[in-house]
Amino acid sequence: YHCTMSSSWERIRLRVETKEGFEPVSNNSVSADVRTISAHILDTTVGQAAANVNITVYRLEGENNWQKLSEATTNQDGRVNQLVPATGYKSGIYKLHFDVKPYHTERGISSFYPFIEIVVLCEQGQHYHIPLLLNPFGYTTYRGT
Repeated sequence: YHCTMSSSWERIRLRVETKEGFEPVSNNSVSADVRTISAHILDTTVGQAAANVNITVYRLEGENNWQKLSEATTNQDGRVNQLVPATGYKSGIYKLHFDVKPYHTERGISSFYPFIEIVVLCEQGQHYHIPLLLNPFGYTTYRGT
């Protein structure tokens, strides 16, 4: 019995599921496409994704110096798939600032939280998915997959 992995792999196309369908991923692009920190916001009041919420990411540099790294807005599924560019991603303490007041105001809802900040410890080479389950008077977060 003889198996050549290279010829087998040549026939297999790696794919990543996206909302629109599937996009091919080449083996060469994996290192450049490393996922770092992603987020997903779900509004538990209505059981739907929280679209158009601004998220700002900071990294702690030194004693108490938060360096702003990026800003993004959740898509229609309440997601941001890559909050920190792979080139700027390293081990450290990160802060995600979720600006939730405009989201609630747009829906005519009074919210106890104008913003939510989640501080996490991240290791380079690891992917961190941070779901935020949101309602006007509380929230839950955890490390997802």
